[in-house]
Amino acid sequence: MNNYNDIKMVAEGDSIRYALIKEGKNMLYVFGVNPSTATDEKADPTMRKVIRFADINGFCGFAMMNLYPLRSTDPYALPHNIDFKLHQKNLQKIKEIIGNNKNPVVVLAFGNPINATTYLKDCLKDIVDLLQPLNPKWKQIGEPTKLGNPRHPSRAAYSMGINDFDVYEYIKK
Repeated sequence: MNNYNDIKMVAEGDSIRYALIKEGKNMLYVFGVNPSTATDEKADPTMRKVIRFADINGFCGFAMMNLYPLRSTDPYALPHNIDFKLHQKNLQKIKEIIGNNKNPVVVLAFGNPINATTYLKDCLKDIVDLLQPLNPKWKQIGEPTKLGNPRHPSRAAYSMGINDFDVYEYIKK
């Protein structure tokens, strides 16, 4: 799966990206904070790492989604206030992408930028609530950051692996 063929992008124009998807029998669902520069034609460093992590860990496909779908190369430059309509549409797209896939493997991979705005953790809570009926297997790359957040792929060695993550304990904080 190291190539970047057959990638489907779910987006609205250039400023909003809901997902990058490579369909496969055994899917890995990954959540970052917000999309950066990757498209269906060109991977960015984060996407290259996600693809390799999926491949190394035996996944045939992936869906890269985000807590918030507004593109920005700097998560700390996201708006201070959430656009609730955009957030609701993101939740709708997440539901469509994961569908009724029971026990999906979901990797949280956003790192410390989850603290970039006051609403990103609320977005995560809504995603956790949305997916709870599917009984996801919540994962992280390696161990949490020093601040206790699931590690971003660009800050992780492939040898760190994909490990269990207690998302319910995490969102209580």
